[in-house]
Amino acid sequence: MTRFPFNIQDRKLKWMNTVIKIISACLLLLLAACVKNESVEPQVPLADARMEVDIQNYLRSHNETAVRDVSVLYYQILAPGDSIHFVKATSVPTVIYTTRLLNGTSVGTSFGPTDFDHRELQNHIPGWQIGLQKISKGGKIRLFIPPVLAYGSAGIAGVIPPDAILISEIELVSIK
Repeated sequence: MTRFPFNIQDRKLKWMNTVIKIISACLLLLLAACVKNESVEPQVPLADARMEVDIQNYLRSHNETAVRDVSVLYYQILAPGDSIHFVKATSVPTVIYTTRLLNGTSVGTSFGPTDFDHRELQNHIPGWQIGLQKISKGGKIRLFIPPVLAYGSAGIAGVIPPDAILISEIELVSIK
């Protein structure tokens, strides 16, 4: 009779031990993938936090309220629109708008409907990209746009100073 160095029971135990190790390793990897990484969460830089305080102070001093988007854009929906036709990133919105600084200085106005030479929404400042998607055709919105969602620390020479907070009132006339 031939004798094996270990019996069938030992083989089963080794096989089960290997399977348990593999399952344990997979569970550990799965658990590690689910651990929340704090550095991934959006952090509002200190400069942006100050701008947010400036927007809140403006609203308070003018006895106004606005909704805060996760992007730190503040907005007031003045008219929601038809609730059917919404703008997308690749849409060309036709708008009537006025934009001013917190101190009331006008820095832009359309004087009637404009589509900015057929410019798609994705090519506008981020504040407009976020804000215009909150209304539909015929709607009107007031945006309180922090610099990070507008022209940042560069501004536009002679028109918009660096780190300017913008207030844009926009009516979405049509969408192409």
